[in-house]
Amino acid sequence: MTNEFGSFSESTLVDRVMHWLRHPLTVRRLMDWPCLAELFQSNLRDRVIRIVSGKRTAFAPPLQFLIVDKPYFYPGSLDDMIVFHAAVLGCLPAISQNLGAAADEQDLTPPLAEDLMRGECGSIGMMALHWQRLVKRVEELRFEGGVVVHADVRRCFPSIDRQRVIQSLEESAADSSSINRLNELMGFWEQHHCPGVPMTMVSWLLVKLALQPVDRELQRVGIRSLRLGDDYRLLCPSDVAAQSAVSVLAGALADAGLEMSAGKTWFERWGDPGDARQRRQRIWKGRMKVGLVRPLLAESLRFPVLRPMAFPLLRWLASPHRVMTPAD
Repeated sequence: MTNEFGSFSESTLVDRVMHWLRHPLTVRRLMDWPCLAELFQSNLRDRVIRIVSGKRTAFAPPLQFLIVDKPYFYPGSLDDMIVFHAAVLGCLPAISQNLGAAADEQDLTPPLAEDLMRGECGSIGMMALHWQRLVKRVEELRFEGGVVVHADVRRCFPSIDRQRVIQSLEESAADSSSINRLNELMGFWEQHHCPGVPMTMVSWLLVKLALQPVDRELQRVGIRSLRLGDDYRLLCPSDVAAQSAVSVLAGALADAGLEMSAGKTWFERWGDPGDARQRRQRIWKGRMKVGLVRPLLAESLRFPVLRPMAFPLLRWLASPHRVMTPAD
């Protein structure tokens, strides 16, 4: 049996949506979302089945948050979150085929291409472990005496262009009903001044798709690169090569409708204790921004006995949000 979201059987798509919604990395990204508790209600499967098998066209206004001084948004209801997951996962076979297994050589963002080929969201539920993998790969591949360029995409999630994503999915022969629903939902969010994609794990699939041309351009010109999410590491043999690599990255991002964050671009030179200290300071600064209490509370949601305590505390510590409207 097929459904309007993709070529999967309805039960397979329901299972995948459930698995992705409750993945630890999804839960960690939704710490501020008012609907977080609904992910753990006993009727979640019934809601997913209703959404997958039905036709939802009335969407809730998205919710915008200011997290670590950056604006992000979430769907305004759990039903809309389910629609988004079902639409993206309905395109998963085409996305996986488009990326290809070789994508893992450059893109360490979870889920890896080898996971996507199985329709999975990955078994590692802690982002710190993915960062450790990136650090290890940088050490393995960097040039002795060379430079590692640290760079990332400016406001990546809000900058993912709907029309480019839809065109890429159409060219990949993704399921047309899934594309239409994704286009409809992202267009609704745009009307409410929330362009791009919401801050949830399944959004990384569309980020991967958007950044794939950039990765391939870096590879085409011979730049050794790694990426985790929207954070790039360019491994260069010299300062001159590093400057050139930065220019190539900026140009490739511009061609993809994206922009490099100039303020976060810096060079780490081999054996320079000051650069190594700066890297450690940036790591700890990032950890302090994210905090420790809320991630621990989010992690505790895996254990049903701790949820009655964790949910109220997460709500009390949550960042404020506002409901977006077309006239906002």
